[in-house]
Amino acid sequence: MFSLIEQAQQIGSGKSNGARRARREVARDHVIDSTRVHHRWDSSIEPSLRIASGDTVSFELTMAGRGQVREGVSFAQTAFDWDTLYNLLGPVWIEGAQPGDTIAVEILSLEPGEWGWTAVLPELGLLPDDFPSPILRTFDLRGGRHVAVAPGISVPFAPFLGTMGTHPGEPSTAPPFPPHRGGGNIDNRHLVAGATARFPVWCEGGLFSCGDPHAAQGDGEVCVSAVECDMHARLRLTLLRRTISAPQYDVPPGGRDRTAQGYIGTMGIAPDLMEGARIAVRAMLDRLEDECELTREDAYVLASLAGDLHIHEIVDAGVWNVGFTIPCDVFDSTPA
Repeated sequence: MFSLIEQAQQIGSGKSNGARRARREVARDHVIDSTRVHHRWDSSIEPSLRIASGDTVSFELTMAGRGQVREGVSFAQTAFDWDTLYNLLGPVWIEGAQPGDTIAVEILSLEPGEWGWTAVLPELGLLPDDFPSPILRTFDLRGGRHVAVAPGISVPFAPFLGTMGTHPGEPSTAPPFPPHRGGGNIDNRHLVAGATARFPVWCEGGLFSCGDPHAAQGDGEVCVSAVECDMHARLRLTLLRRTISAPQYDVPPGGRDRTAQGYIGTMGIAPDLMEGARIAVRAMLDRLEDECELTREDAYVLASLAGDLHIHEIVDAGVWNVGFTIPCDVFDSTPA
């Protein structure tokens, strides 16, 4: 059995075991129909694409607010429509996926579009009383690798998809936010190219969708928006015959965080931050027991000594996303 650090290194380098290579030799590349946009999680929508496990899919994703926000305009010139704000592509049906399975999503590449926007919206975000008036900023992303926020201040691109996941099963229809038990609008800025996310399957085919692309965002997305932009995304979707208690993710060396060896993580999605933290930590203990064969007590000690809690998302309609990560370099260290 591979150690967690070996798994993370393989994700980063593209290496895999023999069975995985064999599957990829027959895997197919697909381009999803970019006109088949949907704005809600709805299990009655006919899948845009049906794929086999291990196939790759290219997505031409449009920004949140496409057609409602224009480059260079002010907030007064913008008309947000919350019913159509999020432009999701999918659902993607993964052949053989059944409730209780897991879909692994390898993020192969992410390429931001030409421009992006960020807004502060009344009564939303972490500090609505401090910022009662709306604010809109648009940013030129052409040919650069940084977002110029103010003179002398720039934020490096770290593109990711704010919304990824499987259909939650119940209810059969749901708005695009807040996040749910299948993932959804998780706004997890750690899911950059090279990372892998895993989502529980709650209904036949998995019904994976994604959207809400961001050029950059901090943990928490505290003002309620990131650098919202168009995105070309290429993902590999693989069916796993295993059950997970909450979404998981792996970030390889060179990923978004500061750890040299990458890190592994879990997510706790709940209407209470303490409960979200509990879900994320318990899911990590499950993972350490399963993948490292630790006792739960040893897993708990390791989590206390080496783990980090993150608030991935705190501004989304009363349901929060708390992450818990452990750096991979702890798994190949030797006792002093």
